[in-house]
Amino acid sequence: MVRYPITTPVHPKKQSVRRHFGAHPYFTRRPWNVVQSYIKHFAPGKDDVVLDPFGGSGVTAIEAVVLGRRAIHVDINPLANFICQQIAIAPVDINALRREFTAIEEACRAYIERLYALSDEALEQEPLEAWYPHGLALPKNADARAVEELFTRRQLLALSRLYQQIGGITDTVPRDLLRFAFSATLNKCNLTYSTTKGRSAGRGNSGIMHTYRYWIPKEPVELNVWNEFSRKFKNLVAVKQETNQAIGENYQRLKVIHTSATELTKVMNRESVNYIFTDPPYGSHIAYLDLSTMWNAWLGFDVSAQDKQVEVIEGGDLEKSLDDYARLLRDSLREMHQVLQWDGWLSIVFAHKDLAYWNVLIEAAQDAGLEYANTVVQASFQFSRHKRANPLSVLSGELILNFQKKSQPRRIRFERGNGNESETLARQVKELVSLREEGLTIEDLRNQLIPRLLERGLLSALQKTRLTELDELLRDDFYFDDTTARWYLSKTAAAHGRKTLALMQSKGQLALDLTR
Repeated sequence: MVRYPITTPVHPKKQSVRRHFGAHPYFTRRPWNVVQSYIKHFAPGKDDVVLDPFGGSGVTAIEAVVLGRRAIHVDINPLANFICQQIAIAPVDINALRREFTAIEEACRAYIERLYALSDEALEQEPLEAWYPHGLALPKNADARAVEELFTRRQLLALSRLYQQIGGITDTVPRDLLRFAFSATLNKCNLTYSTTKGRSAGRGNSGIMHTYRYWIPKEPVELNVWNEFSRKFKNLVAVKQETNQAIGENYQRLKVIHTSATELTKVMNRESVNYIFTDPPYGSHIAYLDLSTMWNAWLGFDVSAQDKQVEVIEGGDLEKSLDDYARLLRDSLREMHQVLQWDGWLSIVFAHKDLAYWNVLIEAAQDAGLEYANTVVQASFQFSRHKRANPLSVLSGELILNFQKKSQPRRIRFERGNGNESETLARQVKELVSLREEGLTIEDLRNQLIPRLLERGLLSALQKTRLTELDELLRDDFYFDDTTARWYLSKTAAAHGRKTLALMQSKGQLALDLTR
């Protein structure tokens, strides 16, 4: 039985495994070794069951099976489930996979390359005979009305022929793996794809991934479909070589379920899960189902109206409110409580600068019967896509909150405060800054303030405070040093702090600084 939570950050490793990087794009991914560390700690038994009810691309479930645990991956998005399953499937006959690719190459490569030698006028005369998705509406905020409008005629001709050939493979394993490589290809072979000046044409990204909507730039870049598919196949082979070794027969320990986190007890037994590690949506930052429309359409995955109703987000095409998000998150946490074993642990990754969202999360967890244990300020090796798309509202790094299911959970009592939010906040900041001679960056302060306010019962008292405005609130009472970009109690403290900071940097003691 695990008695204590993790209390210190895990140093995140860079992109040192192929299974999560370069195989297929998705909107968010946690550092794989951080997830592994949490699974090892909270689910130490080889037969322990690890659940991620907001599974995404499958980092939690995949790392659980790599460690030999039993894993359950749940997501409402068919694309997410497909990505997880194809990354994890093992063992795979690499030679058989290569033979199927060679057959596809013989059937498609010359045709696709010929398309890139044709003029626009000649392309119009080319018959578009193979199936492609058409008539499927894109989200309301898209720069196109339907999925087929995201592609040039050349792209539609190439992609439809390629997908038709893949669909003719009789063996389901290589067929789905090649569909996976095709799906990964779509990210760069559509009209939302662009690159910045000075970079090579292939080193860009789709507007879908970096603006979180179907944004079509004025000067989209058209890459050769065959070349991109070929690159994605090479990446896939590297992934399968890795997972054949890392997962092997453990793949049988993975269960992938298409459902909502609000309906867990419909698909699994109560008290059947030992540990939950999950990264729920941060309010309105990413409308996953809306943004996955292109991929789900090509792959033939149906997304029902009911799926969108139970998706735990704010905004999106259904224009869900914060109250809707709170209700759905509350329902999800209640379901997590139901399927978790007594004394089992739940770790939630969350990052938002609006304290109202933290109130939603903590109150929902406590209402579900979960006891808050602690928060770990966890560094990340790179800005998440959440952070890049929402720099003013998403924290740098990650906060990981640990909860435990107990028969008599203690509840944090939130104070209403004395009505002066500025004074309350200044008092907490002063205590934090006084503890760090080297000073604190604005991101350090934001990350450390949230667990401090939470554990002192002050979240409700300050729920109207937006941490995006924190620097403005600090200027009257604290000193900001331009040299170090850090806050101190005074100008005198800053002079001393610079020396302390230089000493710590020389000793490598700031490796986990969230702002680096």
